[in-house]
Amino acid sequence: MKRSGANRPAGWWLAALCLLAAAVQAQPLTPQEEAGKKVYLEGVSPSGKPLKAFLGAQETPVEGATLPCGNCHGADGQGRPEGVVRPSDITWSQLIRSYGHRHDNGRTHGPYDEKSFAESLTYGTDPAGQRLDPAMPRYLMAMEDMASLVAYLKRIQSDLDPGLTADRVRIGTLLPRSGRLAEVGQAMEAVLRAQIEVLNARGGLVGRKIDLVVAEYTEDRATGLKNAEELFAASQVFAVVSPMTSGLERETAALAERLKVPVVGPFTMRTQAGMDVNRYTFFVLPGLQEQARVLAEFAATQLKLTDPVVAVVHPQEDGMAEVADAAVAGLRQRGWNRSVAVHYPAGRMPARDLVAKLQQSGVQVLIFLGSDAEMEQLGTSIRDAIWTPYLLAPGVRVGRAAVNLPTTLGNRIFLAYPTRPADITSAGAATLGAFQRGAGLGARHQPAQASTYASLLVLEEALKRAGRDLSRAKLINALENLFSFETTVTPALSYGPNRRIGAMGGYVVTVDPGSHSLKPASAYIRIE
Repeated sequence: MKRSGANRPAGWWLAALCLLAAAVQAQPLTPQEEAGKKVYLEGVSPSGKPLKAFLGAQETPVEGATLPCGNCHGADGQGRPEGVVRPSDITWSQLIRSYGHRHDNGRTHGPYDEKSFAESLTYGTDPAGQRLDPAMPRYLMAMEDMASLVAYLKRIQSDLDPGLTADRVRIGTLLPRSGRLAEVGQAMEAVLRAQIEVLNARGGLVGRKIDLVVAEYTEDRATGLKNAEELFAASQVFAVVSPMTSGLERETAALAERLKVPVVGPFTMRTQAGMDVNRYTFFVLPGLQEQARVLAEFAATQLKLTDPVVAVVHPQEDGMAEVADAAVAGLRQRGWNRSVAVHYPAGRMPARDLVAKLQQSGVQVLIFLGSDAEMEQLGTSIRDAIWTPYLLAPGVRVGRAAVNLPTTLGNRIFLAYPTRPADITSAGAATLGAFQRGAGLGARHQPAQASTYASLLVLEEALKRAGRDLSRAKLINALENLFSFETTVTPALSYGPNRRIGAMGGYVVTVDPGSHSLKPASAYIRIE
């Protein structure tokens, strides 16, 4: 008698298995498995009981949190070589394989079961009673925590990060859709959607199609923060790309850190000002702090002055003191020890009084970190005072005003920029042009479009390197290993374990007083 499914196409069962696998992967962890995950990744007992690790031949006792399993075996349990140490693959399917194990040092033993695995962690022996590698700690934990750990290892291979299914990956962004920044947001979103459409038409990345989730950025802090929190948490995105975070830099960085959401290419000029380096946030271009350092390096190496009096003038705004301090530190490292930071009330710069004070103090070099409008006021006051200091500033902040400053300053005006037009290659220009034509965009917001495109290229490359067996931890590792990555629209980008800004440097240009145009004044200045 034939079974009812005998005439079905040969591949039907494979499709069914794929659907079943996706369903299994989507199941949330049980409370016991969640507890085991905490033991595995954090080395702490969810039950509040002691959890100790004993390391090396001397069996030095340390807290379990110092040596959690995941530190060596990885978030996925598969282990990867670290120098001369080769942590084992401890996914449950590997531990219990029927033909046992043969290790690099010749040690062999049969498969693990729950009992022998617990004994291995507790006594440091394999199922054959042989000692484990000395690099493998022993652990002392409650039976309840050991059972939870085993339960999690049985699920670790199907414990996908939020935003992942068998065939989809959800990527989020935070962009303005109304108000004065709406046009910029629309341009950035158009670039994202166009490139994602191209990728999906090719089959997606690492076997997954990309779904874009867009939350609205607003200049109202409360609303903007609420939307950001929903994007990072409730929307279940795997990663965030090219979000506009101006005014929310600290908050979005904290969200990324707390929820372990990788963020690639935040669109802001506040990169590290007032913030610690964040493991989960990767900037494409440098911000004000780095541009201030570029100006300091340029001044100290190109102006041919000997220990001049330098004032780094900044408004009392969030993070700006750190920007000014970075410039002062860079100048002093170059031997310009008479460099000081000078601040004024935010939004209330007393231009004439400030100029009078700086002139009386003998300031020869002025690095200005204020706004476009304040730069105009400063230039007028400098002209009226018949004073001709060197005037340097970040171009992204004051560029429009700087080209129209009084000509009495001659060729003493210098601006720093993170990129230059020549960074956009012919291939990059063609791609951006196609985006602009396809979405009916102009080139007015091309810097934002270029930054967005570069951010998505960085994410795309890191996803490819992370591979099909994807996780946030693997994505972070892939990002940290990007070196001299060419985007065709920015300088080459490099990241590392302690580096979260892809292009660490900038260009300096000067203002031609006759034509009121910008002319190159330096090659690329690196500030590694």
